[in-house]
Amino acid sequence: MSETPTKSDPPFVDVKVTNPIEYIKIWWNRIIGNEGVDFSLHIRPLTAIAISIAIVSVGFGLGRITLPFNIPFLKYMTTSPTPTASDNPDVWKETGFIGTLQYTSSTNKFFLLTTSSSEAILLQVPNNIALNELVGKRIFVTGNYNKSARILIVTDTKNMEVLPKSPLPAPTVEPTSSPIATSSSTPSNNLLQ
Repeated sequence: MSETPTKSDPPFVDVKVTNPIEYIKIWWNRIIGNEGVDFSLHIRPLTAIAISIAIVSVGFGLGRITLPFNIPFLKYMTTSPTPTASDNPDVWKETGFIGTLQYTSSTNKFFLLTTSSSEAILLQVPNNIALNELVGKRIFVTGNYNKSARILIVTDTKNMEVLPKSPLPAPTVEPTSSPIATSSSTPSNNLLQ
């Protein structure tokens, strides 16, 4: 019996010559065919709404209010700076107040409780001015006053006066009545005759 091989034996030498240009063309088509960027984005409707609200709020300046954190490369600029006390000289004016001087030990500050408007005005006093002996007394204080901050800057004590506990009424002179000659409106009998 003869054995028939089911598989053919490989040749000992097999030489095949092909066109190298065809291999280069196939290789080039594979490179170019895989080149480029495939980008696909699937956004659901609620996500699209949330993203658009975030973009609009940051774009229109609402992000400064809604974002609780600072972004280092994103700085919000206002078109006009907010006015400060030094920008507007009309905020500070030189004036005087009458009131009772009070001291708070917790903040180490002096306050003037005005009698006319019942408000407390913070007194900024230089260290060289001692007001401890005037605490609880009714005084007249002058200086530069900021109405919005309710601060009075005391610059000198020569205009500070200690006043009586209660205001004294201003003396007035009452008019006295003197007899005035009056003419009568009834005609006299002498003229008619």
